[in-house]
Amino acid sequence: MSNEVHSPQPEPAANRSISRRKLLAAMGMAGATAVLAAYGRGDSAQAESVTEATYGKSGNPSLKPKDLMNLSYCIPTTIAELRLNDQPSTSFTYYVTDQEQEGFFYYDQADMQTADNTGTVLVSVSGARYKRAVDAYTVNARWYGAKGDGTADDTLALQSALNEALRWPAANVIVPAGTYRMTAELYIFKNTHLKMDAQTVIFRGHDGNVIRNYRKDDIFYEYGGNGNITIEGGILDCNATKQPRVCNGIALAHAEYITLRNLTIKDTQSGHAAELTGLRHVLIERCKFIGCMFTTQTYVEAIQLEPALKAGFVGQTADHTPTHHVTVKDCYFGPSGTPGTVPWPCGVGAHGAYPDAYFDHIIVRDNVMEKSTYWAIRPFKWRKSVIAGNHLKMVAGGIFVSTPSATSASSKDDNGVFHPVQPASTIIIEHNIIDTASNNGIYVEGFPEGCGEKIIIANNIFRNLDGQGISLRCNHCVVTGNIIESVKKNGIYMTDSSNVIVTDNIIRDTNFYGIQANNAKLAVIADNSITNSGQNGDSTYDGIALTGTCAEARVIGNVLRTESGKKKLRYGLNVAATVKLLTRLQNDLRCGAISGNLQDLSASPNTSYVDLA
Repeated sequence: MSNEVHSPQPEPAANRSISRRKLLAAMGMAGATAVLAAYGRGDSAQAESVTEATYGKSGNPSLKPKDLMNLSYCIPTTIAELRLNDQPSTSFTYYVTDQEQEGFFYYDQADMQTADNTGTVLVSVSGARYKRAVDAYTVNARWYGAKGDGTADDTLALQSALNEALRWPAANVIVPAGTYRMTAELYIFKNTHLKMDAQTVIFRGHDGNVIRNYRKDDIFYEYGGNGNITIEGGILDCNATKQPRVCNGIALAHAEYITLRNLTIKDTQSGHAAELTGLRHVLIERCKFIGCMFTTQTYVEAIQLEPALKAGFVGQTADHTPTHHVTVKDCYFGPSGTPGTVPWPCGVGAHGAYPDAYFDHIIVRDNVMEKSTYWAIRPFKWRKSVIAGNHLKMVAGGIFVSTPSATSASSKDDNGVFHPVQPASTIIIEHNIIDTASNNGIYVEGFPEGCGEKIIIANNIFRNLDGQGISLRCNHCVVTGNIIESVKKNGIYMTDSSNVIVTDNIIRDTNFYGIQANNAKLAVIADNSITNSGQNGDSTYDGIALTGTCAEARVIGNVLRTESGKKKLRYGLNVAATVKLLTRLQNDLRCGAISGNLQDLSASPNTSYVDLA
């Protein structure tokens, strides 16, 4: 740097001159503070407010306002020149004029250790540290040398920006529009808000994850890791067709208060768009999860919930911390259009658990899931959760309420001991639209050792399904207010269940039974409207069928019809001889069934209004 930098009254070079108006407009609060505090005060004034720096300490009338138009104390320079300056001074503020890296720097004479990161700290040949004046801990990735041209390696620049959270109470990192090529994973730390432009692309050019909140040498327990993180805007392009090794878009573990908003994650290879391990208080909203590739994991989830089990990636602690209080709303799951990729097999779900570790308070609402090749939503060992307002279209299966079996790895502890079945329970599934599926609309799974329980399935619409509309193996379940039409198997099927109420549903055009209860105890089938069931062939299926060891069932007030030109039922209501303690009242079975509108072979059914006591 030329000697003019050290002159009390420097004369800026012609090619770096900057007008007073432009300089003052560029200052902002941080720049003004830096300029005014540095001028005649040294580093001790850096903590002063703009008011104090301009007018002096309150109560000292002898201090006069400083002349902001006197720019003799502000030196236009470049990053290269500032690094070459071997005579730093606290009497000046330095304005860096490098394109997209403009800003005010001051000499911090007390700092002899902080490393040069190009963006907020510059170290001169003499070891002097120049610090950028920053507003509200907000930095720009371009300050650190990021190009965003799709060709340069921008890994170091973006990581340097994210590293600011390690030395500040918080960091707001802005990444402008552009394509930023990464050759290594990015690590995001606590109290970080990563805000990307809608046209910002973080492009994976390596075999790891795109972003994660832990490094290989981090050891975190419970929720004590890097939390209070927001990632907003932009596109994480996992580049699966060119980078074939397993990766996640985002891998997060052992943390709380995580927000993903307006973010697109695309073309993930065999991993997950967002892997949530041992997290709580997570909000994912208005995001897109598009495109993936996988080998054998046909069930892979875009958003995977899991407890902290054996580390799938280095840095996690397997202390079984559960994931809970997660909300996924207003998101889209589907294809990306990239040749060689497919839509996500599963939008939101889990496939692994641990004894006594439940996924609690999971809310999945108002999302669109398109062309899922497994189950669009898989609540695996969820409790106290809500699945509402989602539109699932052209999927393999709709919603699979799943429970770990007694012999599965999810029921086994670290000592190899299997625990009793711990079912999914206390789940509300309402106001969803499931339009076109090659499997069931909703399937509640159960086992002889334990079934799903306390499930409410209400006010959903199902159409064009190749499987069952609703298939249940559960206890204490309510199915009400649903519309089910054009189903190639049963409208509603329950087996090995107890205390199930099926009421006020509209069922049309099913190939098999309208409603079938098999081995069900204390089932109520009431006030349902069933039209055109048994369309697989004349006299093959019934409108309502009670089979197996059903006991203490009540079939009340149902209406069955078959429209002209449709296949005819075998029976409107068909009750097997093995059914016990049936109550049957006031059903309208005028459906023109071939073998008869009613066949009840059960012993002594109750058909009166007399109370049973």
